[in-house]
Amino acid sequence: MSEGERREGARLITELSIVLRPSKGGEPLDDRATAHDVSVNGFKVETQAQLTDNMMLAFTFELPRGETATGKGRVAWTNRESFASWAGVEIVSMPWGDKRRLKKLLNPDSTDWERIANLCVKLAMIVTVLAAGHRVLLSPHLRDLFAKLAPKMIALLVMGWALVNLLKRPRR
Repeated sequence: MSEGERREGARLITELSIVLRPSKGGEPLDDRATAHDVSVNGFKVETQAQLTDNMMLAFTFELPRGETATGKGRVAWTNRESFASWAGVEIVSMPWGDKRRLKKLLNPDSTDWERIANLCVKLAMIVTVLAAGHRVLLSPHLRDLFAKLAPKMIALLVMGWALVNLLKRPRR
């Protein structure tokens, strides 16, 4: 890291659409700007708006899956090029939920919670079936009832399996 480099934390090396507004509200300065090198502390923006050093702005990131994140920032530096202006924006304030969404985008959670929940449901079903089976084996009355109903239950399972397979067949 160079001596002038002060970046800390994770960065998103991508392009996000961003809308820039004056910090006090009003018409957008640029509703088609692009944020680059995004972190929870700041970002670099490519814009057609005329930004100046220490200018305060409000911004709205367009995050994936239709989510947004809003906040206020201070322009730390500007650089005007022939086709666009570039500026570094330090994030001064951002609502807690928006900061959380941005952090999740920067540091995606590698834990597959949906898969874990599905495994827990399957485990609960297996434990229930085992407990019921244990109860049936210990009770003579339930054991006799199960022995009488077993052929009918097997026939129902086979017919259900056949029906599911018939419904899954592609129609011609």
